[in-house]
Amino acid sequence: MGPKLEVRLPWHLSFEFDALYRRVGFLGYFNSCCANTLTGERDNSWEFPMLVKYHFPRVARLRLRPFVGTGYAPRIVYGSDISSGSYLSNFDTGATTYYSNVHRNVSYPVTQGLVVSGGVEFGAHHVLISPELRYVRWNAPFLNEFGGDGSYRFGSPQNELFVLVGIAWR
Repeated sequence: MGPKLEVRLPWHLSFEFDALYRRVGFLGYFNSCCANTLTGERDNSWEFPMLVKYHFPRVARLRLRPFVGTGYAPRIVYGSDISSGSYLSNFDTGATTYYSNVHRNVSYPVTQGLVVSGGVEFGAHHVLISPELRYVRWNAPFLNEFGGDGSYRFGSPQNELFVLVGIAWR
């Protein structure tokens, strides 16, 4: 979710700039012979896609105007909040004893993505609605952590597919 600025150019082209915010994260549970660990992370992600779009001629009867686009998107992930707690289990009594809690903040490097999109525009009066499918291929996952013993892996996807709906006033 976020604001969008689109500038119409000649030859059915336009340039679009977005500022998209979303919360990302994970929750993981690990169980071993005598300890259970629950780990969670929440992050703030800002993506700034810049696209060049080509608008096909309007489909007359349906009043739809299809478009395709391609571009570049830097992504900033910050404000990471990671918490982890472990518990020991006593098999004889069934009691659980809390033994550690780790809470830390992490920052990630900026990642970049290639963007491909397609959708349609339609509207009435001064409102323009544009549903769109958008694929982003990131150069690297912002989160990529492995357990030293190979017991776990947390990673963010490098390939993402979004369904977006733009609402604009013209």
